[in-house]
Amino acid sequence: MRLVFSVLWFDDDEEYFDSLDIESLEKEILSWGFWPKIEKVTTPEDFSNRSPFELYDLIVVDRNLEGYKDGQEFISNIRGNAIFTEIIFYTAGNTSDLWEAIRTKELEGVFVSSRINILSKIEAVGRQSVRKILDLENMRGIVMAEVGELDHLLDRIITIGVENLPEEQRSLVFSRFYKNAIKQNESRSHDLANFKESPNTIDMLGLCDSNKRWQNFKRLQSYEALVQDERIGDYIQEVLAPRNFLAHGKSEPYGSGGHIFRYQGKEYHFNDNTSLKLRQTILRYNSAFSSLIALFKK
Repeated sequence: MRLVFSVLWFDDDEEYFDSLDIESLEKEILSWGFWPKIEKVTTPEDFSNRSPFELYDLIVVDRNLEGYKDGQEFISNIRGNAIFTEIIFYTAGNTSDLWEAIRTKELEGVFVSSRINILSKIEAVGRQSVRKILDLENMRGIVMAEVGELDHLLDRIITIGVENLPEEQRSLVFSRFYKNAIKQNESRSHDLANFKESPNTIDMLGLCDSNKRWQNFKRLQSYEALVQDERIGDYIQEVLAPRNFLAHGKSEPYGSGGHIFRYQGKEYHFNDNTSLKLRQTILRYNSAFSSLIALFKK
């Protein structure tokens, strides 16, 4: 489960796609705290190659498709394959005719839009779909998955950054990591002793949890090898602390749909607003970490 909202859009008119303001739709999806992933296809073959369609959050299809008498025939074929992703069916003609065709085919779970209003319809249906997956348990799973991805990005940054340090500074990073880790990991003293004898980045990362990854990243920030980025803030408080509450805290309901998480003597109030802020913060760190990796590769 990831912070990605995927749209598969099928229209056999490439010029129509070119005329759309897809960027505004992508910005709208980002405002929900999700990465937009909009795949545009123009042939039935390209569409079929995206199977299984349950990987998408929304399917958008034009009624008038080449090779099919009507677009609803195409949708009927999809539904016949037990694919129940929500679908928007749009037309340049009268939507009343489209509704009648849908009723005739007995198609379920289909939204209807005029061609001219398709972007606003995608936004409306998309927001509704997002609300369905943002219950507490799903958000806990999303945060776990996204922090795992951020861990992976930090591993790449640290690996590249350490490799670019002069030997003296590299040794200092290893030494500081060892001294800090030995205080917190008495039970792992054997692995740490081996690391001390032969320090290297791979073994160092193997001894790291999310917090230690961030501490290694901060150690690199003091050197010219790592370009400072204004988007990088307090990762521990902004991401890891909420993750720990959601992963380990005991929750109880409060207010309208909210929860209080208690963990290690502290409280975290979780509701729709904090959920949105947390998703947007995770996306910000993902973008910042990815940008740093790109800078290193130049």
